[in-house]
Amino acid sequence: MESFNTAFTVGSVSLTWSAIMLVLGILVAVIVSEILVKKRGLYKDLALDACIVGIPAGLVGARLFSALSGKIPFSAFFDLTVGGLNLPGALLFAGVGIAIYTRIKKLPLGKALDALIPGAMFGLAVGRWADFFLCEGLGPIADDAVPKFFPLCTFTAQFFRDGQTVAFAVFFLDFLVCLALGVAALLLNKKLSDSKTARAVILVYLFAEFILEWLRDGSTRQIVFGEVRFNQIVLLGMLLFFVCLSLAIAKREPAPSAEPAGEPEAPEEAEAPEESESPDEPEAPEQPDEPEAAEAPEQPDAPETPEKEQTEA
Repeated sequence: MESFNTAFTVGSVSLTWSAIMLVLGILVAVIVSEILVKKRGLYKDLALDACIVGIPAGLVGARLFSALSGKIPFSAFFDLTVGGLNLPGALLFAGVGIAIYTRIKKLPLGKALDALIPGAMFGLAVGRWADFFLCEGLGPIADDAVPKFFPLCTFTAQFFRDGQTVAFAVFFLDFLVCLALGVAALLLNKKLSDSKTARAVILVYLFAEFILEWLRDGSTRQIVFGEVRFNQIVLLGMLLFFVCLSLAIAKREPAPSAEPAGEPEAPEEAEAPEESESPDEPEAPEQPDEPEAAEAPEQPDAPETPEKEQTEA
């Protein structure tokens, strides 16, 4: 398994494929976000700053929730050589960190999320391939009745010992979900605004993760109540929060949307009296005809005075 995940080794330092995929995921997220931030005319350093704030905050959340779930001991919280990163915890803390950052910078949180969400989804899609090299994010073991080919099935840690054991590739379904949501976020960004795109994508993603968590191998997830796992409780709490948030925001939207609907009716009512008054207005300027009738006969009398003077002379 170590040789499968190891990309190359320099001295005593080994670079793993899983680390490479995580770094590539971050780069993809930053590049896509940078493009959208420029198109929307937002704060130019938003994408980079979100990465600088979100990664440390996400790392703290990932380690904390791994310790809370029992995957790693609290004594190994700062020992990164002990594997254990909880994705829901990372997403939660990264989101809170970015929200605080936008608050400090006085940036519109809704517009910032709309610009960052597509890149985040594409970054998650790339980062999901780290599970392939770590042999994590897998489903139940596939029996002999199941066709054993990728992407339906993939390697497990046991496969590198017996050469036979494979499991369902749940991480590949996760990859497809993130990829589809990234494309959908790009398309919705052209039609929706004011955090509608971000809220829609986040709600669908959390719901999909909640469902996929049932398919993942329980041996790598802490089971709390029967088949309900720790990650599912966290995801369900986040899902309910965003549902309540979306409903609260939706209640504010009808008020401004009702005003433009009434505006076109106002000019229609105002145009009707203007048409009735318009014929009355041209009748009023007919009064200037009186001075024309009075002044017209007076002007030709002026040349008669010199003729009388000539006769008297």
